Order: sequence, then C-alpha cells, then structure tokens
Amino acid sequence: MKKYFYLSFLIAGMSLTSCDDDDSNGVMQVNAILNFQAPQEILAHNPSFGIQSLQLKDINTGKVYPVIAPATRGAENAGLTVSVSVPEGIYRVDMEAQVSYVLDGSPVQLTMRATQESVSLIQSVTAPINLPCYLYSSSETGGFVLAEIFFTGSQTPEGKQYNGDKYFRIYNNSSDTLCADGLTIAESKFLTVQKYDYTPDIMDEAFSAQALYRIPLGGNRMVAPGESLLLCDMGKNHKEANPNSFDLTHADYEWYDESSNPNFTDNDTEVPNLEKIYCYTKTVWGPHNRGFVAYALARLGDDEAHQLSAEQYLQENYYTYNYEMVINGESYPMDGEAYKIPNKWILDAVNLSVESEYVWNVTSPALDRGWTYCGKMDQDKTRYGKSVRRKVLAGKILQDTNDSSADFLPEQTADPYFKFHE
Repeated sequence: MKKYFYLSFLIAGMSLTSCDDDDSNGVMQVNAILNFQAPQEILAHNPSFGIQSLQLKDINTGKVYPVIAPATRGAENAGLTVSVSVPEGIYRVDMEAQVSYVLDGSPVQLTMRATQESVSLIQSVTAPINLPCYLYSSSETGGFVLAEIFFTGSQTPEGKQYNGDKYFRIYNNSSDTLCADGLTIAESKFLTVQKYDYTPDIMDEAFSAQALYRIPLGGNRMVAPGESLLLCDMGKNHKEANPNSFDLTHADYEWYDESSNPNFTDNDTEVPNLEKIYCYTKTVWGPHNRGFVAYALARLGDDEAHQLSAEQYLQENYYTYNYEMVINGESYPMDGEAYKIPNKWILDAVNLSVESEYVWNVTSPALDRGWTYCGKMDQDKTRYGKSVRRKVLAGKILQDTNDSSADFLPEQTADPYFKFHE
C-alpha cells in the first residue's frame, strides 16, 4: 500500500432541474459541481491536474454514471471543478486524477483518489458536502504486500472441516531486496458484515486489531524481489491426516499459541515461530473461516529501524470504544477494547467478506477501497480449499491499487507454493 496524505473534496452548487427525458421513471435530475481541493503545500508548487476516471454509482439501482465532462481550475481554491448531472439518489463516488509539479528542479507525479459511500444528491441538499480524498505517490515501486490469504481451511474426504492449515503469503513487490524483520499480520477487531457507529471513530487514523503476530526482530530475514514468505498455522505435513490439505513443513514461519484450555491445544512444530504480540483468545487462534474481517500487514513503528517491542506497543496503543447494539428494535449500550495500528505503519490491508453478507469496510479507504471473498453466501461449503490471490500485473509485479475488489482474484484453489512468475 502507498503512503498518503489527506485532501478535501467538496460537492457544491447543487440545484434541481426538470426531469431528464431519458429517465422513464420521472426521477428528477440534480446538477452538481464537484470541487476537488488539494492541500496548500501542493498548491504552492502550481501543480497541473488531470482526471483519469470519475464515476458515480447509484447505491440503490446499481447504475454507474461515468463522468467525462472536462475539469477546470477553480478560481478561488485553485483546485479542480467538474460539473455533473445525475438523477436524484444516494451515490458512491470514485475519482482518480494525476497531479504533476516541479520540486527543487525535479518533476513530481502523484495520484489523487477519492472514494466515498452514501453521498446524497437530492433536492433538499443545498450546502457543500465535505468528503475525504487521498494523495498517493505515483513513483513508489511498492514493497511488501499480502499476496494470498487462505482463511477458509480445508475439508476431509468425509466432508469434515479440517483445522491447522491456513496461511498467508507475504510478497516482495518491489525491485529491491527487502528485510522482513518485524512484518506483522493483524486481524481486525470489527466485522465487515456488521456495522455500528463506534466511538471514538479512529478508522481514518488507525486500524483496530484483535490479533497480532510478527516476524521476530533481529533475524535479518531478507526477501528478494518477486519472492515471498509463507506464514502458516501449523508447519507440518497436513496431507498425512487430510489428503485434501498441504505439506506445510517448508513454511517460513508459523503462529503458535500456548492455550489455557487443555482441550484446545496447539502443535509447536520445527518451523520457526512468529512472535505473538497479542490475541483475544486464550486458546488457539485461526483466521476467520468465512472471511468476516480485514487483515493488515504492518510494522509496529515508523520504519524498519524503529520498531516497538511488544510491551511498548501494547502499552501505547490500547484503546476502548463504545457503540449501540440494536436487537429487535431495542438498543443496548456496549463497549469493547482493541489495539490500534496507525495507518502510516500499515503496508497493506485486505478487507474480506461473503458476497451476500458484506456491509462495509473496516479500514480507511486510503488502505483499501474494495473487498474480496471466498463464498457467495454465509456458510457456503464451496469455500473450503479456496483462497484469495493477488493478480499479476506484469513480470514479477503484482497488482496493488489499494482496491481489493480489483487487485485480488476471489475463490482461487489454494496453493501455498503457487508461482506468481517463472
């Protein structure tokens, strides 16, 4: 994932016109002026802008309205102004533009993106609507990414669920050999299938985690361009117990849990253990087998050379939150606890769900604007043995646009040793 900065995005000047002749349902048209405003530090360099794509998707009908109207520079704010006309409705707005300027004699190119759900374009809306936008570096070659997540688990020939063979593939998506020390797998506290108004809402600042395991510090584990690391639950030959599973004795790391319940114990194999930072369960952890959460790849510190010890991280990043749970029309005040990972520490994030159950993303859109899945419906038994796998862009480079809907192939046959390139 790319580093980012916040921008502001205004939709202003909306007015109501007569019904569009092409609208057989008589839905009123709304004229809107979309004003994209860059931060002052960018505007100081007199940048040039070019919108690459802009579309509005009606959330209720699913109809997409691509906007091809020319953009002009705003006189007051030196941003971009685009005029659109769409039927009244609630829209998702997606925009991408290129930003170019010269800094200290060298050209700089950036990508500006905006993604916002539930934007109301209706007659009663007259005031400008402030929406978040993000600025990415177009020149970054990439770093470590989550290349494959096998969260569903497998089934035995008898149709029974088999545990212990789930895994993550971490891939070096750059042109340089990189050190993997401190790379952390984190599972989100919140669910993609259940939405509440959490207070405080820290999503634009941090990822809320309930499980964190990392590659130990100080090992000097180097990964060449186009190579990957395999992190698994148990590093053993699972095919001995389940022919539908894998031999994971060649995994690079495994996560190991010392259980407080003798009825639920882990198996510590010869594969090196990840450092357990924190996990919500007192027994044995495994990725959610229906994909109701998000996963992040992070370093617990500002950079590779300045990473926190487990004790310091847990002390400085614990937080509590509140929300209202509504059941059968009754509201119940609830609270919870999690650990936050600042978004600036996160290298990659992937939202997972089930097609029929998806409600929202539990990460900032700066980290992931989409989501991916295994299974069309809840409890879908066809999900077993399948993973989500990142697309190959070209050569050794995997696709990474911060949009899991576009970057991942859902429901792939899981293969912990899949070759992304020759």
